Amino acid sequence: MSKVYEALRQKEHESSTSTGDQATTCENGAETWESLPFNPELGVTDPVLRAALGIAKEERSDAHNAALPFYAPVTAPPSDPDASANAYPRLSVGSRPNSRLVFQADPHGLAAEQFRFLRRTLEQKFANGAVLLITSPAPKDGKTLTSVNLSSCLADSGRSTLLLEADIRQPSMCKLLGCEEISIGIEQALAGSVPPAMPVHFVQELSLHVAMVAKAPAEPSRLISGSGLKQFLSWARGQFNWIVIDSPPVLPAADVTHMMPLADAVLAVVRTHSTPRELAVRAFEILGNRLSGVVLNGATIESNPYYRYLSDYGEKGAAPARRETAAPNSHHKPSPAS
Repeated sequence: MSKVYEALRQKEHESSTSTGDQATTCENGAETWESLPFNPELGVTDPVLRAALGIAKEERSDAHNAALPFYAPVTAPPSDPDASANAYPRLSVGSRPNSRLVFQADPHGLAAEQFRFLRRTLEQKFANGAVLLITSPAPKDGKTLTSVNLSSCLADSGRSTLLLEADIRQPSMCKLLGCEEISIGIEQALAGSVPPAMPVHFVQELSLHVAMVAKAPAEPSRLISGSGLKQFLSWARGQFNWIVIDSPPVLPAADVTHMMPLADAVLAVVRTHSTPRELAVRAFEILGNRLSGVVLNGATIESNPYYRYLSDYGEKGAAPARRETAAPNSHHKPSPAS
């Protein structure tokens, strides 16, 4: 109220002046009143009260502004030039002459055609897309490379595709793609520390989305067996047509048994002349009726004893091992190789 008091003192001083001076002061004051922030409809004519009302309103306005919370809305930052059109940040895999990504190195080659055969079979079974789990009896069978190439093939048809690295014990996706390291990984989303969309990136060269591991967690089994994966896939189903899960091998860990109920189809990758038959048999027994097909990696179908072995294994009813293959109706052609 110190300002109001000063206004009253000023009024007393003005009243002691001559009538001519008072008229001049009021005339000058009228110019000031028009700029004061108060409602003229109040009908206040006394210049001191009008000045006091204006000052009081300014003080209330200052006090209100000072009380605004620190999180008051601010202007949105400019768009990130490295973000894709669908708001996911981009990752660049570059172009490498020795790349093992068949749709980047040789999109019209024989291996690419084999993946197109597999895509057609999957599209006939799942017209609207599905969650596919890719596994193998043991490490080094080529499941990760198969997952990447199959995802790229599905995305090439124009359907939104997410490649999920779920082998969080031994992640290798970033190295395989040849992209830069990421700061937020799928392991953080599974732990619930970040929203599901945070670890998703868009790989423009392959037209697909990918959620990779940034750093192998200390307790991978806890993340896999928890509710985080189920919640992430529930969110992803609403965002993408195809979700390809690069899961751990069936043996020796039990991670795959936790993931299988969340997938619509399970494909097992078997590498010819490499995967021991005993491991393949054990893996098929564990997968049981969830196994939808086998991807025979690095072999010529007609001459490969693995193909005959898998055919006999399926016919004996030990496990539904061969409902589909990676190269249906493609005799005399090699299956997808890594």
